Amino acid sequence: MVSKKTFYLKHLGEDTGQSMAIDSTWKDRWVCIGGGTSGLGLVLAQQFTQRGANVAIIGRDHARAALAADKLRKLGTGTILAFCVDLSDEQAIRTSEWMQWLSKARLDVAIAAAGKSDRGFVTQLTQTDLEELFRINLFSSFNFSKVTEDALARGHGSLVHIASLAGIVAKPGMGGYSMVKHAVVAMSRQLRTELVDKGIHVLLVCPGPVQRDSSTIGRYDELVEERQLPESLKKPAGGTNLKAIAPQLLAEKIVAAIEQKKKELILPAKARWLAGLSAIWPGILDYLFRNPKKK
Repeated sequence: MVSKKTFYLKHLGEDTGQSMAIDSTWKDRWVCIGGGTSGLGLVLAQQFTQRGANVAIIGRDHARAALAADKLRKLGTGTILAFCVDLSDEQAIRTSEWMQWLSKARLDVAIAAAGKSDRGFVTQLTQTDLEELFRINLFSSFNFSKVTEDALARGHGSLVHIASLAGIVAKPGMGGYSMVKHAVVAMSRQLRTELVDKGIHVLLVCPGPVQRDSSTIGRYDELVEERQLPESLKKPAGGTNLKAIAPQLLAEKIVAAIEQKKKELILPAKARWLAGLSAIWPGILDYLFRNPKKK
């Protein structure tokens, strides 16, 4: 049964014959998503748009941002804004239209979703490889967190960092990805203790493998061949037995975690127990990774 706070809005532009339930509690609230023009960031933008929120997406490519904004405007009645800026570039942020908008904005949610994965063994990496990964994954989230702070404080909003299970446990062959995501996890946990007095809720999200669309299948093939890595590293999560979660389902869980003011969302849940166990028995994950269960 639909609550009194919920109304229905048909998906515009989609001949699905179904209606989308939109929680009116999100109506007129502002959500800003860094990396919101593609991937999980765009799926999150769609989720909030369908709930009646106003959404601002940040991306680096003008054409992609415009296309994403057009799609979002067909899904809801809220205001949709698109800004183009490199979140890893402090100077570009300071002079951007997005920064001007933020100076007066009141944010209910700000999500740092920009990132890049990797494959390889640590000793194969160059300093340049790591610098790029830290720039895209950590520095983007760091800059995003800093510049949205005042707007979030005005709205007593939620700051969300999209990390990864790789930021909690280290698996062989993940290149520099585990290193940079561990840094994102540490940053998010520190910000959680520092921003609470300003009325800002901080949520850390560490998902396992996420289902990809057909356009991104095989995205590690060239890197695996170039670095002469095991074929298993072409697979999601480096070939672990974890089942990939649908991005729409993950986005719904993230929205629910924001509403419930959770501090951390780790999926699958059993991964939290493994991380805790590894602190007591450091070799347990090493054993499990080298002796996976047969499917």
